[in-house]
Amino acid sequence: MLDRHDAHENLPQKVRDTRDAAVSADRPVADREVPLPEVAAADTTIGAVNMWLDGEGSEADAREADDKAVRFWARVAKDTETMRQVKAPSRLTADIMAALPGTAPLAD
Repeated sequence: MLDRHDAHENLPQKVRDTRDAAVSADRPVADREVPLPEVAAADTTIGAVNMWLDGEGSEADAREADDKAVRFWARVAKDTETMRQVKAPSRLTADIMAALPGTAPLAD
């Protein structure tokens, strides 16, 4: 992506090195985080909820910033904990094994 799309392989090595160094010196570093102005307005709301989810902030602060998001994530946590409690019946493995045929079917 940073390559210039004009051929320079037939230039002397010294010219190529200085030319490439000049090109990279003119370009800003592209891998830095840059705040977006549109997001900055909602940053306090998002930040308070994220801090609460990370265990760094209080639920009261998060609810004050965005009560709907806090209710959503609290419901997700509750539902997830309920799903973790679900266990298959002990006979399920035996029922599955009994339903399998005794021999493998022949390939066509």
